[in-house]
Amino acid sequence: MEQPHVIVHPLPVQGHIKPMLCLAQLLSEAGLYTTFLITHHAQKRMANFPALTTQFPNIHFEFISDGFPDDHPRDVNSGFFSDIKIKTKPHFKQFLLSLKKKSENGFSPPVTCIIADGYVVYSFEVAEELRLPTFTFVSHGACFLQAYHSIPLLIQQCHLPFRDDNINYQIQCVPGLEGLLRRKNLPPVCLLNLEADNPSFQEHLKDILGMKRSSGVIINTFNDLEVQCLPHVATHFQKFYTVGPLHAFLNSKIGNDSHLVASHASLWKAEKKCIAWLDSQPLRSVLYVSFGTLARRSISQLLEFWHGLVDSGHRFLWVVRPDVILEEEGENVIIPEQLQVGAKENGYIVDWAPQEQVLAHNAVGGFLTHCGWNSILESIIARIPMICWPHTNDQNINTDLVCKVLKIGIELEAFNRSSVKSTVETLMGSKRKALQKSVDKFANCAQDGIGHGGSSNHNLEMLVTDIKKIKTEELKVHL
Repeated sequence: MEQPHVIVHPLPVQGHIKPMLCLAQLLSEAGLYTTFLITHHAQKRMANFPALTTQFPNIHFEFISDGFPDDHPRDVNSGFFSDIKIKTKPHFKQFLLSLKKKSENGFSPPVTCIIADGYVVYSFEVAEELRLPTFTFVSHGACFLQAYHSIPLLIQQCHLPFRDDNINYQIQCVPGLEGLLRRKNLPPVCLLNLEADNPSFQEHLKDILGMKRSSGVIINTFNDLEVQCLPHVATHFQKFYTVGPLHAFLNSKIGNDSHLVASHASLWKAEKKCIAWLDSQPLRSVLYVSFGTLARRSISQLLEFWHGLVDSGHRFLWVVRPDVILEEEGENVIIPEQLQVGAKENGYIVDWAPQEQVLAHNAVGGFLTHCGWNSILESIIARIPMICWPHTNDQNINTDLVCKVLKIGIELEAFNRSSVKSTVETLMGSKRKALQKSVDKFANCAQDGIGHGGSSNHNLEMLVTDIKKIKTEELKVHL
């Protein structure tokens, strides 16, 4: 019997590439022929890509054009994430057709199925056209996924569009999200407050809800983390596999070098000198600060943060990339000296840091984060409490989950220097013990889940079994 062949295809941004690469390696370890398909542009940005192919020799790395010119900014403000549906689709289809010829000539097994990022909608359209089974990968948490799939219910019950401008209004009708769903926590398309029959709204809804047609949904979470929501969101899909935290799962298979996945697959070169700086700091004395890869902040906001961090008196390691600075009216994007050198005594500022290594360092005692899903999982595994300052997408509902339900972090209520100062003092001081106890509990649950007999481990085994059950001879088109 031929070896099952799985194509793993992420959205070409850092927060989606990393977890899907971890999944690809786990599938390869389980005996599947695994192809990891990324865009040429993403591959070119990976400074350490050759090392990645050496580290994972059993993964077959392949590349396609994303359909955009080389000088396209490919950011949230450029239309990139909506335009890929049209521009990347023909290149993806051509790649699959080229694999048909390779398999016919004996160079690779026929494709068994595609595991595609839920945001690369074109992959599902092409797979349906070629009658290939698909699985959907979800890089955010189950709560945000349930929020998406509650949109038809919210329209039916007249919660959408909003009847007033109270963005903190609590919505109580969604199963599994009781106490978690405020208007501000809904997916961004809802915040546009469009009428339900608006073509743009309907198209977006069609794309997201289309994942119901896939053979199953694979999600980077674990059962104990979202216990309130998971039983409800799972009902939307044929199969539902909780397999996270994927970075820790991979670490359990290949040892303590799993952080190399992040460094080699990173679209930015990390400043390794910050680890040497951490080596010289006292135990649990440093607050790590990073707002992820997509959110943009103004210079005035960043300076308020800088003053708040310095005024707190606590040591801090802060990631500030020049390309995330938002230009304000009448303001030149010139990085102030404070953000270039930090506080001479207590601060260290870098363009990019090896986040997993930083969080695992014994000098780090807290994490001020935008509350992206990967950062939450990495913080839990490292047993580090969080300060949450959400920006967009899933980050708002993640913040309420972290602070109100899991109680492993506190929210930064405002971005002025006094609020930053007091919140840092609270996390690193008076609330430290209680938050640490909670985060330790969930870290233990996560480790149990990826261990032998754990829920994530079992679900990965079920996923592999289900893929192996797909018989290529039953497909009407062999690729």
